[in-house]
Amino acid sequence: MAAQHAIFNARINTQDPSAPQAAAIAWDGDQIIAVGSDAQVRDACDGKTQTIDAHGAAITPGIVDGHQHLFHGAEFAQGLDLDRVANLTDLRAAIAAERKRIGPGNWLMGFALEYSAIGGKYHHSLLDEAAGDGPMFLYTLDVHTGMVNAEAMRIAGLTGPIRLADNSVVVVDVNEKPTGELQEMAAMQIVLEHVPVATKSDRMDWYAEAIRRQNAVGITEVHLMDGNVETVSIMRELEEQANLKLRILLHHFVYPYTAVEEVEAMMQSKNLKGKRWQADGVKFMLDGVIDTGTAWLEHPDSQGAGTEPMWPELGLYHKRAREFHDAGFRIATHAIGDRAVREVLDVYEGLPGGSNGRHRIEHIETSPDHTVSRFKPLRVTASMQPVHVRWLEYDLSDPWSQRLDATQCSHGWRSGDIMSTGALVVLGSDWPVAPFDPRMGMFAAQKRRAHDVAYEGQIGTTRALTGAETLTGYTRNAALAVGAENERGMLAPGMKADLVMWQEDPSKVNPNDVIDLPVLRTVVGGETVYQA
Repeated sequence: MAAQHAIFNARINTQDPSAPQAAAIAWDGDQIIAVGSDAQVRDACDGKTQTIDAHGAAITPGIVDGHQHLFHGAEFAQGLDLDRVANLTDLRAAIAAERKRIGPGNWLMGFALEYSAIGGKYHHSLLDEAAGDGPMFLYTLDVHTGMVNAEAMRIAGLTGPIRLADNSVVVVDVNEKPTGELQEMAAMQIVLEHVPVATKSDRMDWYAEAIRRQNAVGITEVHLMDGNVETVSIMRELEEQANLKLRILLHHFVYPYTAVEEVEAMMQSKNLKGKRWQADGVKFMLDGVIDTGTAWLEHPDSQGAGTEPMWPELGLYHKRAREFHDAGFRIATHAIGDRAVREVLDVYEGLPGGSNGRHRIEHIETSPDHTVSRFKPLRVTASMQPVHVRWLEYDLSDPWSQRLDATQCSHGWRSGDIMSTGALVVLGSDWPVAPFDPRMGMFAAQKRRAHDVAYEGQIGTTRALTGAETLTGYTRNAALAVGAENERGMLAPGMKADLVMWQEDPSKVNPNDVIDLPVLRTVVGGETVYQA
């Protein structure tokens, strides 16, 4: 069988330990059939093979975003992008301009709001005037808090404190009047359920566009962390419309208040799959975030918070984890605080057969040495987002650092330290929490800071990743984490034809140059989905 497509005269980083470098690659359908020298690969071609001269460009396996919220991100992107809006004056100006654009009475939606832009504790009076005539809902950068105006609270009938099922918080003032700050999802849903839902047609268009944008920066697969039963239908329809131009590994989101009937429906989806998607993962969220005091820490933070998990009945998390483990699902648990990370490791260790490479922990923002050392022997994957250091200040003046002690700050985002133990580390963005461009993540992984900050020092004392380790975290390790190591993550005969052509190898260029490194071509399952 001759190849349908082949690329010659390239510098290929295969991520295959047995043959790490090559000059040419060929594939038929969605499968690679030859990798090697130009001469070796020409033997797999005939007169009908479509060939490309790479002119010395670099090729790597396709980039996998190991933690993302693709569909929510596509919806958020229709609103006001507040990324890098740094202060209250600029925030008010951005909101006022958005109100002018969308007109009175409409819901003003925004995302990526930095806590530091508020300049202190939030109160709706800070933004009511700027929000103008109509309701407003702003997601903070981590999507764990919503900031709303008085009109949004009026529409939602939010007048006082409310007890919620997952330790979410409607923040109130000394008079028990809501301030407009809604911490965690159950609290945010009080207002969000009043926001009009876009038409399905519009949403499907948004999803397809978001996928195209990600293809343009080399992304060929995402590990989706916020799915539900409806998400299966979305993926199936995108594939039927030929708009699913990347692979999706779905994790159903299980909350403390998820109904038993919905859990049972999730259980039934394990064997559902398409050509480019599958639905055999679940995600739990054991704690919140450090910035607002909802992360679960080993000791109270500087404001006396951080002492509880998001699951009020911790035994229910244990029960649900065991149920999905026994059913053969891959389990991902959001655990940011050091106490939460320890708890998840304990739970995985207690499962029959343990994690055995199937389960993972998301984020791991601060953890001590004795916790870091447990990942490898327990065979638990660490799913990390180095790009999240973009909100931290070198002088520890940021909201995250101010909540923690010096040791916890120094133990932030220990991707290098965890990888040094031999544990599996997968890298991602958490989009729309941070931009999905993997080049930002590659820079942050190696420099321990964002590319667009004024300071030069690195955040924390953890070892930075090398360029080679970073690329592996976005490719081979991502495949290993989902049991796809025999299909994806490397460029070798028999593997899926998921690859990226770059002007230079991103693992070998100076980290300072990776941000602007051109992506020339992206191929998913043998299909060119992006070409510069």
